[in-house]
Order: sequence, then C-alpha cells, then structure tokens
Amino acid sequence: QWASAAGQGRSFIFTVQPGLRMRLHTDSELCRLIYCRYFEAIERAFLNDFLRPGDVFVDVGANIGLFTLIAAICVGPKGKVFAFEPTTATFERLVDNVRLNDFQNVTSIKLALSDVNGQMDLVRSIDGFDAWNSFARPTMGKVFSKECVDAAPWDQYARQHDLTGVVTMMKIDVEGWESRVLAGGKRVFSRMDAPVLQVEFTDEAAMAAGSSCKDLYKTLEHLGYRMFVYDPEMRALVPESMRDEYVYVNLIAVKNPDVVSARVRAATP
Repeated sequence: QWASAAGQGRSFIFTVQPGLRMRLHTDSELCRLIYCRYFEAIERAFLNDFLRPGDVFVDVGANIGLFTLIAAICVGPKGKVFAFEPTTATFERLVDNVRLNDFQNVTSIKLALSDVNGQMDLVRSIDGFDAWNSFARPTMGKVFSKECVDAAPWDQYARQHDLTGVVTMMKIDVEGWESRVLAGGKRVFSRMDAPVLQVEFTDEAAMAAGSSCKDLYKTLEHLGYRMFVYDPEMRALVPESMRDEYVYVNLIAVKNPDVVSARVRAATP
C-alpha cells in the first residue's frame, strides 16, 4: 500500500497509539518507517512508561512530532512539551500534527540547539530523507539544499525560559550534532537535577560532524550520567557499557537510575 502511493505527495491520518493521530506523508522515509515498521518501538515504550502527568519534556530534533505527540499525551494538560525543529518544511508538518491533536501543552520552536548562538547552514534533504537533515553531511539521501536556520545553546534557552532544573526528560536526535547540543547545555546537564536523556548514537553521523560516539559517551559520563538501554518487557533499565562501534542505537542517560526504575515499574500496564 505504501509503495503504491510513494512519491505522489499525498498524506493521510494514521493512529499511532490510542488517542494519538499523525498526518503521515508519502514523500517521507521517516513516515514510511512509522507506518510500516513501528519505528523506534522501544524508545516509544520508554516514553509511555516513564513520563507522568505534569512532567516537562523537551524534543530536540522533533521532525514531524512522533515523540512530541506521545509526550504530550503522557504529561497531560498540566505538563509541557517543547519541540525544537529548525527546518521550515518539517517544522510546518510538526505544527500541523500538534494542531491535528488539539494539544495545548506543546510549544513548537523553529530553532536548532547547538553550542553557538546565531545562524547556521543546515543541509536538508529534498528527496524524502528529511529525518537525516544535519549541519554536517547527511548520511541518507542524494539530493540536498541548504537552509540558513537560527541556533542557540540550551543553557541560554533554558535560562531565558525558566526551564533550568524543571525538565523531566529530553530526547536528543540531531544526526551527529549530539555532542554540540551537550556542549551548549553543559551548565544545565552538569546539575544533579538535569533531565533524563535519550541520545542517539550513530558512528557515521557523528564522524561526519567531526566527532565520535565514544567521545559522546565519555562526555555524558563527565556530566554525571550513566548509560542504559530499556527492556520494555521487563520494564527495566539495562546498563550499557561503551561499545566498540555504534551502527545505530538510542541510549537512555540517567543520573538517578533507582528513581527512573521505580517510575517505569509503576507504569500502568
């Protein structure tokens, strides 16, 4: 069904989970993965098990809003979600999905988080691989253009918007730029009340950005985090030692694993 519609520029409404709808676009590889492959099922399970009403969630690299929307349901009307997506076309789709669900607890921000304050050239795909847009060389897609986007450090944004010490969880998926996001939020992430992090580890993207996943792992350790993967069947954090290579994995970085473990174990089945 997807293959027959691919490339035709169509969209349709898809129920991602009970009470949550998304507009998926047939020109998007990410949308195909969401529709056909239950994209990042483990990470989605962790969000549903960990977040609670009243929490604050930050989505860095929100794309069209999969994790933003799930978090919005979990944190409820008294919670807040801040979704960062710098690419114009993708940001418009994010906003559309927030409106589709009539979420009043989501703030969509057309901004990139980095270690600098100003404008940067983002390399964006125009052949369906926008989920791999990057400030470095994208690892997917063949046809690209550049878009000048605004960027700011998390330390600055958090200070200006009174978010220091109040964010429960932050997802960082920025195609190799993860280390720069951490550098720009060093003051906040060094605190004991820093948020739980979900961070993407992909060697190819990290190397294209002039970094490495081993350096990313060490940076998180220096900030006081311990790394885990999530076992949704056992509802357990599983310690994750540094690997020799990272093809693609999302790690959960935690400062208080006992507190996080208690939360997920108490989640409603």
